[in-house]
Amino acid sequence: MSSLSHPDRTAVTVSGLSSGGFFAHQFHVAFSSLVKGAGIIAGGPYGCVEHIPDPWSPVWSIPLDRVSAAVVVCTHYYGDLYYGLRPDPPKAEDSLNLIREAASQGQIDHPSNLVASRVWLFHGKDDAIVPLPVMETLRRLYDRLGVHEPNLQFDRNQNETAANHGMPVNRFTGESKFPLRSCGQHEPPFVIQCGYEAAEMLLRHLYPERFKPASGDPHRDGTLLAFDQSEFFDPADESVSLHGVGYLYVPTSCAAEQCRVHVALHGCNQNVDSVYDDFIRDVGYNRWAANNNIVVLYPQTKASAANPNRCWDFWGYSGSNYYTRNGPQMRAVKAMTDRLIGQSRQ
Repeated sequence: MSSLSHPDRTAVTVSGLSSGGFFAHQFHVAFSSLVKGAGIIAGGPYGCVEHIPDPWSPVWSIPLDRVSAAVVVCTHYYGDLYYGLRPDPPKAEDSLNLIREAASQGQIDHPSNLVASRVWLFHGKDDAIVPLPVMETLRRLYDRLGVHEPNLQFDRNQNETAANHGMPVNRFTGESKFPLRSCGQHEPPFVIQCGYEAAEMLLRHLYPERFKPASGDPHRDGTLLAFDQSEFFDPADESVSLHGVGYLYVPTSCAAEQCRVHVALHGCNQNVDSVYDDFIRDVGYNRWAANNNIVVLYPQTKASAANPNRCWDFWGYSGSNYYTRNGPQMRAVKAMTDRLIGQSRQ
């Protein structure tokens, strides 16, 4: 992967769905001196799994283990009960304290950088995987970090067709090996036809100045490229759970004009091995990026023993430093972004 000819280093943003949403927020916080905005669909707060009290413990300060917290609290992937008891949802104050502690130890950028950010949050009304209270905690956390309306917008899906846990698109127009999914379905490729498009809404919010209509043919007006991801992490370390191949959409206009970089993170079981090119080609980013001078980076996970569902790491399967700048996945995606904007690795 080579650097862009005319990068705009002041306009890097990130977004993601589900585990990609958790990771997008995590990445935004950790690299806030670089990342100027985030779009989060069905994600949750920083270090969500770190401070969930174990409802069975006689000592209230003992936290639930990270995996259980991830699948019964931060998400309801395995329901909302822990051996019959319902743990409390995450608290914004716990995430805020973790951010302050990580910043004081030099593990993340200073959170004061976040004040000028633009953030767009979305929770589908029919989403049973990530509970609404988790996203409400995320909204409160951004508010506590100094991101307020109108820079902070939370779409609770009250005025549109009710969405399940997936990536809403206006209409799925590409070719797919999967059936077309309606807005209320939660099935692969987790791209759901809703009559509105999350990629448009989040990019329009993150880049509000002179936002142009979508391209009618983004692959006429740009190029989708594969690149070797393995140079950005240690391929021998299976715990990193990153794919050997990533993808990049580059508008044709970027050869002559300044372009911004947006990092788009798929959800669990939504990488290229799981849903082929349905996420990187057909969820809408490329249509809106083509006419708005936005390069879209699509990093990819892979399955591993600790990550069979190809999720982004928001619960520590790659190591206890997963939420810091030194987390293996965090470091890799940052290095890819740095390469694009022509910035040396830090």
